[in-house]
Amino acid sequence: MPSASNHSLGGEMAVRVTIKDVAKHADVAISTASRVINDSGYVSEKTRQRVEQAIRELGYVPNSIARSLKQKQTFSIGLIVTDIGNPFYAELAQAVERAARERGYSVLLTNTDGKASQEKDCVTVLAAKQVDGIIWYSPINEDLVDAVMRDTGITVVVITGKERHMGHHTIRIDDQLGAFEAVNHLITLGHTRIGYIAEPDDPKFPQERMKGYRRALTEAGITCDEHLIVRGTYQEGSGLKAIRVLLGLKEPPTAVFCANDLMAIEAMQYARRKGLRIPEDLAVVGFDDTKPACLHGIDLTTVAQPTYEMGREGAKLLISSLAKPLSSRQLLLRPTLVIRKSCGYYLKEGTP
Repeated sequence: MPSASNHSLGGEMAVRVTIKDVAKHADVAISTASRVINDSGYVSEKTRQRVEQAIRELGYVPNSIARSLKQKQTFSIGLIVTDIGNPFYAELAQAVERAARERGYSVLLTNTDGKASQEKDCVTVLAAKQVDGIIWYSPINEDLVDAVMRDTGITVVVITGKERHMGHHTIRIDDQLGAFEAVNHLITLGHTRIGYIAEPDDPKFPQERMKGYRRALTEAGITCDEHLIVRGTYQEGSGLKAIRVLLGLKEPPTAVFCANDLMAIEAMQYARRKGLRIPEDLAVVGFDDTKPACLHGIDLTTVAQPTYEMGREGAKLLISSLAKPLSSRQLLLRPTLVIRKSCGYYLKEGTP
């Protein structure tokens, strides 16, 4: 007699769906279904999609307790981010959680608030919970990543904008390219005084966006005015403080590039309160393409990070390496510039 799950559906005990049911529904061998569920071994993309569809249609949930006892794993992974209040990290976490759940893993989310001391606390908590692996977004203390792997044996996948992190699995976003294309776009629109609300002035944070900003100016033959660079923190209130400084200059910028969307939106709001029109008086470009960026009234031109892909690929790589140890892998993802109304492109083109 089939075992029953411990929850009811419509007042009756629902029968637990097994891997055998999934395999039958997808018309594949049980071993094939197992490879898809555990993300171990080769399966063609067409077959994988068929099995994943069967999982969704049947509502299959792996018996994690039995698996843990048998394999001495917790089937949980940790996720370390900087600021869960930022929409960017919320989208990243959602992608990680969905990809992990499809493979029978749960996710424990921790938040550093951009503090090195809190980052260490996050690692301690995750290690105490005996997670099988960690997805770590933009580590503040790079040495801590190597220490975790060496001292605890926990597998780590790093998501970063830096070019380093070659000793472990890394998903890297070409931040410098994204910033370069954003600033170059403003230059093509005729701007020469382009302010930059930048990343924190701390070597622990990636500086690739700063490099992209400077490279775009240099290649266009524009001298970089250091007064037009104001460091932010990526967090709430940072963009507000920075734009006050920039607009208070004797010769304020005609355009502002911001290292993230949160600071860009704050800059737009402050400028409007001061009577400036966006983009007629001040063009604004952000970085991340978070969900608020496309809202009516914001319409922020921004560099779109492949946020969902980053989270999903991070989870897939981590879980694959847990099933079968892999040599260090690096995946490079390319951002794209999404043009909306805040940069003034539509004014130049004469479009509505």
